[in-house]
Order: sequence, then structure tokens, then C-alpha cells
Amino acid sequence: MGLLDYYRQFDDIDQESVNRVLRERRRRERELALAEVPTVDLSNTEWPDFPHSEIMNAAIYAARGRVNSYPDRHASGVRRLLAERHGIAPEQIAVGNGAAELLQATAIVLLGRGDELVTPWPSYPLYPLMAQRAGARPVAVDLSAGRADLDALGAAVTDRTRAVVLCNPNDPTGTYLTAEEIAGFARSLPEHVHLLIDEAYVEFQDVEPRDSVLRLVEAFQRVVVFRTFSKIYGLSGLRAGYAVGSPAAASLLASIAPALGINVLTQAGITYALEMGDSEIDRRRELVVEQRGRLLRELHDLPVDAPDSEANFVWLHASGLTGALLAARMEEARVLVAPGGALGADDCVRASIRGEAATSRLLRALREATGTN
Repeated sequence: MGLLDYYRQFDDIDQESVNRVLRERRRRERELALAEVPTVDLSNTEWPDFPHSEIMNAAIYAARGRVNSYPDRHASGVRRLLAERHGIAPEQIAVGNGAAELLQATAIVLLGRGDELVTPWPSYPLYPLMAQRAGARPVAVDLSAGRADLDALGAAVTDRTRAVVLCNPNDPTGTYLTAEEIAGFARSLPEHVHLLIDEAYVEFQDVEPRDSVLRLVEAFQRVVVFRTFSKIYGLSGLRAGYAVGSPAAASLLASIAPALGINVLTQAGITYALEMGDSEIDRRRELVVEQRGRLLRELHDLPVDAPDSEANFVWLHASGLTGALLAARMEEARVLVAPGGALGADDCVRASIRGEAATSRLLRALREATGTN
């Protein structure tokens, strides 16, 4: 068959049939391409990479040389380094096995049966649970457009309220309250209420200096700020966090610190992380800020919206789709996100921000999930 004879065999085929064949071919090509593409997991909030190798080496060295010895139960070296970093006294710091443990311990100290803990919702699921474990009642206040309504939170405070807890930036929405806003809110609270501020993601915010909210402990005796090494530091497995309060909160901080301190490996690892400085932390922060900006800009071209995030994740809502369905469709495109139902909102998903390639995969998966290719 000659070349012209080959093409003449298609003369009687209508255009719709040709298009159908081409669409089927493209579908098979996409399936074959996806079969070779690894799944990217954006469902978690911890940093995906290992910390600096010397941090791990410090923990390993401690394990080899001191694992048979009790640790310094006061974590004196860690507290000294943290005090120098924040410009406060070591007595204003309690170090524990993660910020979550310190928050739970604080709830047990402050709350009793019949008391109330007020928190915006959706937010970190630990907060209602820690109130219940203390025998108290959690009071959830709906977020306004993904952001805490401080007036509504204040209105929810009663004579039974003993604590208000804020995640800032908030998990899962990523929204941020400034130090000025929080100071005004703290000023409005009655004397029987403590304000607990969970700053697990504070290193990712790009609004004000990192310690702006933490500085409020100097002005407000009942404000306690919690930080962690689990997120941007990439040390989730070591379980390390700390709480900062005013000089007048020393007895509360002593009450929530673990009785026998944190282990030798953890102290060695976070000591080295603090001593080596923040160059790697700054690099990770800059990466997240850059990719977060790109992602939020490109969402304007999709039927997907998200509140402005100051964390290492975004809270996504696609018109006409439940969070579970959106997550399922994105999984078909080999991108895993966290369905919002377990996080407080059935119509959203939370997606973590990684590097440039992950952002491209996320955007592509959103286009496929919403039919906007």
C-alpha cells in the first residue's frame, strides 16, 4: 500500500469518530504515564526530609555513650539555649515530650469537672480531646471564613471557662492572628481564664517577626505559648516541645514539665539543632513561603478556594465536591491529601506544601479532580 492509499482509507471516517479515537488514545497514554508516576503524600504536616545529619549523629552519639544514664530531668542545657534565643529567663520555659503532651498536661492542671475550654473550630483535634480527658467540656466556636472570630470566642467565655486555646497559624486552615489582635483578646479575658497559644507552625508565617506573639507572655501572666521541634525542624520522632510563660507562671510551668524530664537522645538532638543555628530552618521557611504564594495565586484559575495560609499547608474547598470525594479524585491522580471530615469540615481537604515539583503535582491533581484540565 502506497502512502496516498494509506491516507485514503480514512476519507470516509467522520470527524467525531476521529476525535473519539484520539480521546481514547490520550486516555490510555495518561493511564500509562500515571502508572509510572510515584504517589506524592501531602496528607501530613511534619517536614518530609531528615534533619541535618549532625543532629542525628548527636542523638546517636548520646545513645552510645549515655543511654544507661538518667537524663538531666530539668533539661537545663536546652532551657538555657532557648532562653538565650528568646531573651527570657530559663525559669519561664518548660521542656516536654512534644507540645501536645505539654498542652494536655496544662489542661489537666487548669481544668476540672464542669469547667470549659473554648477553642475555634475547625482546629487541631487534640483540643476537644484534652478538655474531655481533664473532665471538662470543650466549647467549639465556628471560624469565620477560616479565621478565628475573636469577638465570638470572647462571647463564648463563661464563668465556667478556665482556658481558651488558639492554634496560630491554625491547623487545618493555616490562618494567622497577629500579636496585636491576640493582645487585644487577652486583655478582654477575665482573670480566671488562661490563654493557651499553640505555635507549632509559627516558623512558616510571613506576617511579623517570629517571636511577636511569644513576647506577649511578658505583658500577660495567664498567656502560655507552646512550640515544637516536630514540624519545620523535622524532629517528630524525638518528641520535643516547650512551653513559655511569664515569670509569674513559674509554678504552672513546673507542674506541666515531665517529672523525669525528656530522654537523653532528645536532649542531645535538639541541643545540637539549637546550637547550629537556623540556616536550614530559614531555607525551609523560604521554600514554603515561595510555593505557598505560587499555589494560592494559581488557585484563582481553578474552581477551588482557600483562606490565606501562613502555615506549610492549605485548606482547600472545591465547589460541588465533598472533601472525601475531592481527596478520592486527587488520589486517582497519585496525590494524597487529608480529607477534612476528621479535621472539622466535611467539604474541605488539607494539602501540605513541599517543593516546586510537589506544588505542580498538587495543581495538576486539582485540575483533574475538578475537570478543569
